[in-house]
Amino acid sequence: MSLEATQPKKVNMHVDPLCPLAWRTALWMRNVRQERPVDITWKLFSLEVVNRQEGVQPDYVNGRGWTALRTLALTRRQKGNEALEKLYVALGNAAHGRKENISERSVVEAAAQEAGLGSDFVAQALADESTVQEVLNDHKEAVDRYAAFGVPTIAFEGSTVGFYGPVIHSVPEGEEAATLWDHTSYFLTQPNVFELKRDRAQAPSWEPVSAK
Repeated sequence: MSLEATQPKKVNMHVDPLCPLAWRTALWMRNVRQERPVDITWKLFSLEVVNRQEGVQPDYVNGRGWTALRTLALTRRQKGNEALEKLYVALGNAAHGRKENISERSVVEAAAQEAGLGSDFVAQALADESTVQEVLNDHKEAVDRYAAFGVPTIAFEGSTVGFYGPVIHSVPEGEEAATLWDHTSYFLTQPNVFELKRDRAQAPSWEPVSAK
């Protein structure tokens, strides 16, 4: 086996903790990491920015999801990528496992406490106006580099090819997770492929999903 084949592939993954689609894909990527040499760099994205009406400025204090996004940004700056993942997992378990509202500050504070960041960490993030720009920088990178319009958006580090998806209903594990990654990673190297899509009419209803 060549050295190149064993070197971890660096992957950028943009997420918004509000999004259940990105949550399932993120859990799958964490499973992929157990089966394939993959390093994930977590990046942020704001669905509120994408979906806002033209001319309407997002509410960076009380807007939907911004408390969580800004807390994630400060976490990365002060604690690094692994700490951001830990908080993202805590937020995802709250939002998409227990169906709590992570637009509420108290829910984000509980997640920050669970992630070992302390009870006052959310207050620090909201008091630091630069956390807004950090989120917007990640968002702009995804839009400018990959023409991203939503999450999950995945790309190899340094590439200009980024895909929305894969959107999955259940979270593959083990070799099933690895096989899906093998096919996905191929498409991430193909600048001529723009869309592969199917109707969701036959998909089962969403069930709560938590990280293990």
